[in-house]
Amino acid sequence: MRYRAVGGGVLALLAAIAAATVAPAWAQAPGASRAVPTFPRPPGFPDPAWRVEYLGGESAPPMRVRTGPGQLEPLYRRQADGSYAPARAAGYRIANAACPSLPAGPDPVTRMIDLAAAEWAHFGLPVLDLSLDHASLVPRRTAPPDPYEIVPPRRNASLGHRVLRHAPRLGLMEDDAAVRATIAGYWAATGSEEALRVQSLVEYGWRETGWAMPWSAAFVSWLACEAGLTPAQFRRSGAHYDYVRAAVRARDGEDGEHAYLAYALAEAVPAPGDLLCTARADGRLASLDDVRRGDAGSTALHCDLVVKTAPAQRRLYAIGGNVNHAVTLSMIATDGAGRPLTDADATGAHRWFAVLKPRRGRPRHDLDGTPTVATLYRDYARYATGLRAPAPLPLPPAGREPGSAPAGEPEPAAPARAGDAARSPRRRSDRRPRAAATR
Repeated sequence: MRYRAVGGGVLALLAAIAAATVAPAWAQAPGASRAVPTFPRPPGFPDPAWRVEYLGGESAPPMRVRTGPGQLEPLYRRQADGSYAPARAAGYRIANAACPSLPAGPDPVTRMIDLAAAEWAHFGLPVLDLSLDHASLVPRRTAPPDPYEIVPPRRNASLGHRVLRHAPRLGLMEDDAAVRATIAGYWAATGSEEALRVQSLVEYGWRETGWAMPWSAAFVSWLACEAGLTPAQFRRSGAHYDYVRAAVRARDGEDGEHAYLAYALAEAVPAPGDLLCTARADGRLASLDDVRRGDAGSTALHCDLVVKTAPAQRRLYAIGGNVNHAVTLSMIATDGAGRPLTDADATGAHRWFAVLKPRRGRPRHDLDGTPTVATLYRDYARYATGLRAPAPLPLPPAGREPGSAPAGEPEPAAPARAGDAARSPRRRSDRRPRAAATR
């Protein structure tokens, strides 16, 4: 199978890396499973796990249960001699609450994109395709070079165009040991240990389970923290509603410090560095007015950081936490102007309703310009050269729409898979004489 660059050099590079049957050694973060290629963070990037410490045995804190508003009572267990001792649950606690933990630089929006890309790579570059496509009753693929039909076409049926929610690439997930402390570090950036306490209770009875509380808002809060935004500039919280509400107040002139301003989809087109927000689960927020009133019942939200836009391909790219239980890149369907399609436009789309834009400045680069992508490109080029395979295609020049070629210029060929090198014919001068057969 050959891979075509769809939406820019990042996905072409991703496809080339994914083509390898076994992940190369350079695509392995320490302690990760070889079944899922993961990538170390670039030098100078913080590790969220530094923010927490794991306490077990006698050093673990006593388990406490909530008995009322603001009231926690310890649990005890009966000993063999009939006495009672505190029941202890191993788990994480906050060890470092500083924001940022490493120097962040003067441009927080660019820093957030860089940090999000590094975490995405650390989770193994998972991708969720929310772009618009033609659907059938039973999935099928008729486009070359890899056509297939699961059932005969006469037994299938068209469902029209819809958001299909493909998961073309999975990475590490929240129940993997390699990222458990990472997610705990995201929670630490909120300044609250409530989620860590709840998780210790859950794991007391069920080891190696996923996170009990959704951590997508904690991930965004960690990005803001490590980008150098103060609590006054960004309301770090385990709930998206808190910082979305602050952005609405900032837009209304009631908060002069918050770094983001809230806009409705009809007012603004998402751009790299923006936060794109949707209602989730039973959330009923459908407009900024709903956020202002705060009377929508459930305020369940989800926001992703926009890292790249491609209006010509009618899609944008955003990185979010707790998407498919990982830090995942989503490819989101848009209209011709670059606005994301909502559930009112296409079946299966999210209920997008708000765009949070930085109050000051735009990022210096999008996903293609991040240190993570530059490192991926450099390391894969070395890996491909070692296999005598073609190097990956260069990223598109700045200012040119990714995935588009200038007039009169043919579309670039897709990068070959790493394994193709082993099957490519050798030059005549490279052929070796066969050894004589032993009798």
